[in-house]
Amino acid sequence: MQRAKRRVRDGDNTKRLFTCNHHGCGKSFSRSEHLHRHQKNHTDGDATCSRCRAHFKRQDLLERHMSRHKQKDEEAGGEGIGTLNTRKRMWKDHDGRIVQKKPAEHQALANISLGAPFVSPVAGPISPPVSSHNSDLPSDNDPTHSAFTNDHSILPDYSLSTGQFDSQGHSGYWIPSDAAQPRNLASPYLDINYDEVFQPDTASSFNMPYTTQINYDWLFSLDNSLSNNTVSQNPYVSATSLAPYPCGMQQPISMGLGRANLSPETRQYDSSTVESPLTSMASFDCMRSRGSTQNTTSPGVSEGIALSLSPPVKQVSPESPRNISEAEFERPLATLQPSIRLPFIDDFTYAQILETIKVSRPLAPNGSLLDVNHPLLSHHSLQSYCDLYFTRFNTAYPLIHQATFEPARKESLLLLSMILLGATYSEKEAHQLAVCIHDVIRPAIFSHASFNPKPDLWMLQTILLVECFGKSRAGQKQHDMSHLFHGMLINLIRRSDCQSVRPIRPHEGGDKSNLMDDHVWRQWVEAEEKKRLALLCFMWDTQHAVLFCQSLCMSAFELRLALPCNQALWEASTTAEWSRLSLSTTPEPMYLLALKSYITGNAHLVPNLNSLSRIIIFHGLMSIFWDMRRRDQTTLGVIPSQGERWQKRLGAAYQAWKVDFDNFCLRLSDLTFAEVSKGVAPETAKVELDVWRTAYVVVYHAAYVLLHSEFLDIQIFAGARHILGRSVQRSDFIRSEKVVKRWGGNHAVQTSDHAEESVDAAKAAWHAAQLLQNASRTLVDFDSMGLFHVPWCFYIATLTIWTFHHTGTRGLGSIPDDDSELVWDAQAEMRSIVDSMVDVGIDGLPKVQGLKRTGGLVWVMVEVLSKVRWGIVHAGVAVLKGLIPWRLIGQFDDVSI
Repeated sequence: MQRAKRRVRDGDNTKRLFTCNHHGCGKSFSRSEHLHRHQKNHTDGDATCSRCRAHFKRQDLLERHMSRHKQKDEEAGGEGIGTLNTRKRMWKDHDGRIVQKKPAEHQALANISLGAPFVSPVAGPISPPVSSHNSDLPSDNDPTHSAFTNDHSILPDYSLSTGQFDSQGHSGYWIPSDAAQPRNLASPYLDINYDEVFQPDTASSFNMPYTTQINYDWLFSLDNSLSNNTVSQNPYVSATSLAPYPCGMQQPISMGLGRANLSPETRQYDSSTVESPLTSMASFDCMRSRGSTQNTTSPGVSEGIALSLSPPVKQVSPESPRNISEAEFERPLATLQPSIRLPFIDDFTYAQILETIKVSRPLAPNGSLLDVNHPLLSHHSLQSYCDLYFTRFNTAYPLIHQATFEPARKESLLLLSMILLGATYSEKEAHQLAVCIHDVIRPAIFSHASFNPKPDLWMLQTILLVECFGKSRAGQKQHDMSHLFHGMLINLIRRSDCQSVRPIRPHEGGDKSNLMDDHVWRQWVEAEEKKRLALLCFMWDTQHAVLFCQSLCMSAFELRLALPCNQALWEASTTAEWSRLSLSTTPEPMYLLALKSYITGNAHLVPNLNSLSRIIIFHGLMSIFWDMRRRDQTTLGVIPSQGERWQKRLGAAYQAWKVDFDNFCLRLSDLTFAEVSKGVAPETAKVELDVWRTAYVVVYHAAYVLLHSEFLDIQIFAGARHILGRSVQRSDFIRSEKVVKRWGGNHAVQTSDHAEESVDAAKAAWHAAQLLQNASRTLVDFDSMGLFHVPWCFYIATLTIWTFHHTGTRGLGSIPDDDSELVWDAQAEMRSIVDSMVDVGIDGLPKVQGLKRTGGLVWVMVEVLSKVRWGIVHAGVAVLKGLIPWRLIGQFDDVSI
């Protein structure tokens, strides 16, 4: 047996007999092969990756790098399609030179471009800074090589740096911090190095949604490489701006009009932007000034202040071959082709669904065991409920791919969850029956063999739909139960690849045989469904956290995927149609890069944003707001709060989103009018667009209300007896009363430079009035076509206005002696208070606080919300009914008629 060699030691260290003789180095090693390997670091080397042009001085480092490429390919599902985000600092360009920045890969870009260029050729994208501390991730660099450049320091403090929040200049740009450095990637918004931004250490990598300061430093910093090649981008001008609009919408006004001619629908809500309701289908933000340089002001601003009515001038490349703000025809609440075939439930599938119901043993509304032979469970009835799911729910929240959905091949639990949701859009008796079955479906889910720590996609879809039913289409009991199981769903999604999946589409440089491969299409469909499941779950999690003042379970930083594809590609009914559209459709931008662009003022550079993408992005902004507020609340004074600074940043991001959303809706309105005039789309398409647009402007205003108020305290002050499943105690009311009265009683704060800042109460009340004014002018009887969030937003706005007028120094104000206290015309009184609050603007609201009666507004909203089939809204109705004595509602017979 060979004797083991002993190391010669000098004290505690091995003797290093082999020393590097390179000038200035002097490192020594114990073995000659280690020295030989080290000496290669002093040469240029000849190891270059053929895929990404990363350059290495040693062959073993290249081999390790290639193995990581292979690993990413396996995760992505095919050779050559994985994405490796390396932190390499050496690259070899196409001329054979060693460079410090990654060269543009022309061939790769040609494969990605899919027909039409979409990226303006700027110096670089918005890209995350590189973490330079606490990184345990493997690197492609030699550990002994320390000559790395362009390291970016990250602020070590726990609290966010104040400079990130103070960086908005007068021109509307975000001034980049020193830590934000440009990086040259060839395709901005299409990829992001998640390892460096969102996994700075093991704890943050394995404990989502644990967010770090690095996450927010990246999100709130601007990469100044996007600020070159300036070209003024004018707002969109609607081709139908002079045409009459339906639903009481008014004709837009010219940008050349002075202050005296301002439309009453255009109101000032702060010192930098002008708000216009979407009921008029036009806003100052969305109309081109034809040579006019005249500025306008509003009642809330002094005569001496001039406002720019267009969005901040942003910078795009003059060589850009197309406007990245172009819109495609969409129908956000319907399918593009109304005659599309709906999935059919055959006899065998129907029998399986009935068996699933029978085994669950649900109780009928009268308390007896439900008979599966009930008329509302007939084959025809279940088919109609399935149709309603696809025509009502799945159009508003596109989760299931209709063209490839075959009921005979799907699990009965998934089918049942879809049928139950569809039944909620049917008559009231069917809705009640669906609630009874919903109450017993969870045990069937948990006992199924496919329910495990890493469930299949259909199981995740089933759990999400059951939760959606319980939270938004049933009673208080079902809402509370769904809330209990919500965390389980989030954890299951995290264990899957739904938050990072990359759907693969054919491209011009790819294998032509795959263009007509049905298997490839169905693989893409499954990946797109996974992506949409994660995005829609995030949207609903954010809605319930922010609108109901609960805790966030998901973080925007978890979503390491692209935004959803456009409606035409999603609804393609054949492999051939999908392949054709894939070749002509640009890739979707990455979600986090698009979200960052609205915070940093570069939203105009993000390509290919469709209607669903814009909604998901705004919920991302809401999620950031809620997380930042919770961070302020949990510091407990240990760390100085940055609330005022981040509120301004997110308020500006909200406004940027609204301007962009208005422009998009005007373009989409033009396309809709054109499609209707050609007979391609029905007349209802215009009404659907109005409802969808108004519904999400309602969310925008509700988000602003919550940004400037503590709604939990407002609910308790208004008389709510239960909040988040807990009874309100006397001490809770006393605390909330103090908070609310302080909120409503302070109107302005005088700063050191004598600049007057508007206070939260006036801002919140103004946005609440805007919300109700927009909805009352567009939505017929406040009907939002089943969009879940809208009724609760009405409740938020109503309580906010009532609280605003019942706090402060004036209290209820004074009523003329000849004015009856009875509410004879509730609708007229509601319009009076809402319109007057919008008219005076934020600066004028303190002057009218308490001078307008709220009884008519409250009563109208009680009647509206009482018709909503949602138990939690009925709890809100009970609070509203307590705000006004019934004797004050003038419902007497008029004998003079």
